Amino acid sequence: MSNHEEKQETMQVKLKRLMKNRWAVPAIYLGLAAVVLTTFMWISSTGTDVADDERESEFDINNPNLDTPLDDGDEDAIPVTATNEVFQYPVLDENEVAVVGTFFDRETPSEDQEQAFIEYNNYFYTNKGIDLSSEEGESFDVTAAMSGTVVKAEDDALFGQVVHIEHDEDIVTIYQSLEGTLVEVGQTVRQGDVIGRAGRNLYNSDAGVHLHFEIRKDGVPVNPIAYMEQPMSALPSMDPETIAETPEAEANPEEAQLMQ
Repeated sequence: MSNHEEKQETMQVKLKRLMKNRWAVPAIYLGLAAVVLTTFMWISSTGTDVADDERESEFDINNPNLDTPLDDGDEDAIPVTATNEVFQYPVLDENEVAVVGTFFDRETPSEDQEQAFIEYNNYFYTNKGIDLSSEEGESFDVTAAMSGTVVKAEDDALFGQVVHIEHDEDIVTIYQSLEGTLVEVGQTVRQGDVIGRAGRNLYNSDAGVHLHFEIRKDGVPVNPIAYMEQPMSALPSMDPETIAETPEAEANPEEAQLMQ
């Protein structure tokens, strides 16, 4: 008998002796179970890591499959819209200015309409907005009453420097009698942004240094004071063709057209 055969026979004898012990079989089963459980846990852990990596890749800001990149924290990346805003007075501090010219409303008593007329070139014109002036008669910063896009920014021989800001729902805010405007056509502005400073104009020279401010819906002016702290949705829809002719149109059609 060779040495190899002797070793095999010796191992078989030892194995038979081991199996005769009552604890041998349970010990073998427990060992196999431990191996199987360890293998299962390792596979599960590997699968979870792969899934997490796939989710991180899906929401990675640099992932080219994303239709829209995530916000990187730049506040200027997404302009603020006026959807949830309310109209604000177009000044940094409304306590520093006073209303020196009011909107003409036919329904108000005649004695209250005195400040709603503007005299120019020997004619009286109804005020289509409000006029704001500081008590000291000094210039002040003029701000956007609501977020929007600048559609007009130009010098006007009659009204001074003029800025028009367009908003949703066919609403435009108008700023006249400015000096030193800081915006240009096509620029998006946020509510409260400074767009210029109050100045003088030829049309309402009696008001001195002031800001003329209007809100127009569908091209028709509305009383700005009535809609302060109100959203755009509060403005009524109006058809300019149904508006009766104003006194200024009857007095001087050519100059009334110039006012538009």
